[in-house]
Amino acid sequence: IDAKGFAELDKYDVKAVADQLAAAGVAWFGLTLGQNSGWYISPNATYEKIAGYGANERCSKRDIPLELGRELKARNIRFMLYLPCQTPNGDAKAVGAFGLDAAAHGDRKFVPGFSEKWASVIEEWSVRYGDLVSGWWFDGGYEWSRFSEADAARDAAAVKKGNPHAVVAFNPGVCFKRAKAADDYTAGELDEPFKVSFGRWADGAQGHALTFLGKTWGNPSPRFSDGEWIGWAGAVAAQGGAITLDVSPEMPRGTIVPVELAQLSHIAHAVRFG
Repeated sequence: IDAKGFAELDKYDVKAVADQLAAAGVAWFGLTLGQNSGWYISPNATYEKIAGYGANERCSKRDIPLELGRELKARNIRFMLYLPCQTPNGDAKAVGAFGLDAAAHGDRKFVPGFSEKWASVIEEWSVRYGDLVSGWWFDGGYEWSRFSEADAARDAAAVKKGNPHAVVAFNPGVCFKRAKAADDYTAGELDEPFKVSFGRWADGAQGHALTFLGKTWGNPSPRFSDGEWIGWAGAVAAQGGAITLDVSPEMPRGTIVPVELAQLSHIAHAVRFG
C-alpha cells in the first residue's frame, strides 16, 4: 500500500472480497498488513509510538483485517497475515526510531534491542485478532541481515500470544526449506514452482510453497495454463503439501482481478473438490 491507497481504505469492500474467495473455493487467504512503504491497513498504537508518528498517521483508523477476518470466518475460510521481519525499509524515520541504520538502503541488519520492539508491534496485532488469524508469513528473514533463531522465536511467541494455535513461517529468500526452528511451515517462496516437488513434511514443518499466479508478483497476466497449475498443485496436495498463490487486487475495492479469479477458482475446485 502507498499513500494514495492509504487514503482510500474506506473503499475496500471486505464483503465482496470474502464472497469472491468463497465462490472460488479457497481454503485460506493471506493479506498484507504493510510492507516497505511505511503505511499499514490496520491501527497499531505500539508501532506509531515507537516510530514517532501520531495516531492513525501511518496506521489506518479503519481495521480492515478485523473486518475481513470476521467475514472469512463466517465463510469457513482461514485468514493469514503477511508482515516483514523488520520495519518498512522505505521509511527512514521509522527505521531509525526502531534502532536500525536509517542511512542504509533496503532491508537493514538486525541490532540488539530491535527485535523486542518489533515483537511488541506484532503482539498488539495478534492479541487484537485472536483466533480470527490462523497464520503469519514473515518476509525478509535473511541470514545476511542477522535475523537469528532468537529473533524468530520472539516473533513467534508474539504471534501465539493472540492465538496459541496460529502457525508462522520466516522467509529466508527464494528457496524451499525450513529456515528456523520456530517455523511451523515452510515459507517456500518460489519463482519456478514446477521445479519443486514436496509433500506433508519438510524437516518437521508443514510443507508449503508461495508463488505468483501471474507473470510475477502483482502482475495478473497468466503465465501457465489451468491444466499445468492443476497438475502440479494436485500432485503436491496429494502428498499433503500446501500452496499459496499470489493474486492481484483491483484497488481500491480490493477484489481479485477477474482473469486471476477465474484461474484461481479452476485450480482450487479441481484440487480440493476434484
